[in-house]
Amino acid sequence: MYLLSLMKLMKLINILLLAAFVFFLQFFLVDLLSLKMIRPDFLVIYIFYISLVFGKTPGVLIGFSLGLLSDLSGVGSLFGLAPLTLSATAYLSGFLHGKYERLLPYVFHSAWISIIASHFLLISYFRFQTVFVSDPITFWMQWFMSFSYTMLFFLIVQFFYPVKEASRAEIT
Repeated sequence: MYLLSLMKLMKLINILLLAAFVFFLQFFLVDLLSLKMIRPDFLVIYIFYISLVFGKTPGVLIGFSLGLLSDLSGVGSLFGLAPLTLSATAYLSGFLHGKYERLLPYVFHSAWISIIASHFLLISYFRFQTVFVSDPITFWMQWFMSFSYTMLFFLIVQFFYPVKEASRAEIT
């Protein structure tokens, strides 16, 4: 019993330390990697993997907390947007927890790609509402560029820790 609770505590500490590392990576490195106001979002990659491995509830809690820290530290532009989008992404990604073996591979992969794309669509719409109204082509290009730039880093992470391994099916 003691060993089981100690293992849970160590798992929680690992999750929180990795969350702090990703937050500081986002805070300090994002300005160096930005290309004409297009920035990678390392927090959404981390939240996606947390929700895929541990489910909806831990993902939403960590997503909301990291989003709130992001907004309070000045990384986000609109207060409350990061907690909203990260929580929604974690909630939707949590539905894919343990579903890789149960879904067809193209359905599974198109689901998580569309979840990440909707995350960036929400962020882009709230940040660039006036651009959406005045010049929709520029808006969609801005959305696509921010989505694809983060997906580039997502594919680098996926090389080391594939989505297939993160979503192990639990047969009950």
